[in-house]
Amino acid sequence: MLQVPKQLIGEMITHALLTDPEECCGLVLGKGDRATATRRITNSHENRVSRYTMDPVEVMKVEREADARGEGLLAIYHSHTYTQGYPSETDIRSAIETGWLDPYYILVSLVEKTRPVVRAYRISEDGQVKETYIRAD
Repeated sequence: MLQVPKQLIGEMITHALLTDPEECCGLVLGKGDRATATRRITNSHENRVSRYTMDPVEVMKVEREADARGEGLLAIYHSHTYTQGYPSETDIRSAIETGWLDPYYILVSLVEKTRPVVRAYRISEDGQVKETYIRAD
């Protein structure tokens, strides 16, 4: 189970709505399975409406910040502006190719703009996707 304070869920939803119709992306810091902070990352992909690429310099800066705080990279989040909150084939392939399989993947779906849906997953090295329950507190 992934523990994410309601405030952080709100921050991810706000980020997604502010960048809509483009996808947003960011990182979630934490300890164990408990989220403590979100960090917005610039989406540098040329087609931001349907893809995301996190700015690598910003990612390194946030990783250093997490280390200094005694925390780790708990999750990678991004939005799906026109589709449900489930990892796409591109999302799965990217996770495998980058080797980022330890973090959770949190997706914010804006299919219904007035009722965003936030879901979390783990992606394995063989491309299996398993949903993880988010406990909002």
